[in-house]
Amino acid sequence: MPITIPKPNLLIPKVPSVLVAGLLVAQFLFFQVGHGPEPKCTLNVERPHYSTSLKEKKNIDAIKLNMTVTCSVPQKYSEIASSIQKIDNNRETLAHRFQVIRRVPEIKSSNLVVIQDLYKECLFGVWSTYKGEAKGFAMLESGKKYPLEADSGKYMAADCSIGAQ
Repeated sequence: MPITIPKPNLLIPKVPSVLVAGLLVAQFLFFQVGHGPEPKCTLNVERPHYSTSLKEKKNIDAIKLNMTVTCSVPQKYSEIASSIQKIDNNRETLAHRFQVIRRVPEIKSSNLVVIQDLYKECLFGVWSTYKGEAKGFAMLESGKKYPLEADSGKYMAADCSIGAQ
């Protein structure tokens, strides 16, 4: 009776390679679903300007400040504190601080909040230069608060002065 020595089966796969590849793909997809790209939000503060629409519709001379908050994911609302800065005697001074506002997204897009109703009355015919500033947060649908801060950049001149007598 011959003695047979069994061959080691170390090189023969016990699990089919298609199954192994499928498990690797499933694992990759599983961990990617909950860990998508980080949300990103942008606060865009436009330059304060003399509002011709307020003058035409309501006969009000005013400096207007418009802003938008755009996020890469849906948001519940944005809460913003904003102000208008002014150059006065070669120094930057606060011309007006608006109340903190809370706005919900546009009906068409839950990623976009548009703010176009902030204005401060001014004396027409007196030139001043203005810059807008804003700070706050976007409350995302996920419950996360995304901090926001921006300004309008350069000062812009307008033929209307806030605080002039």
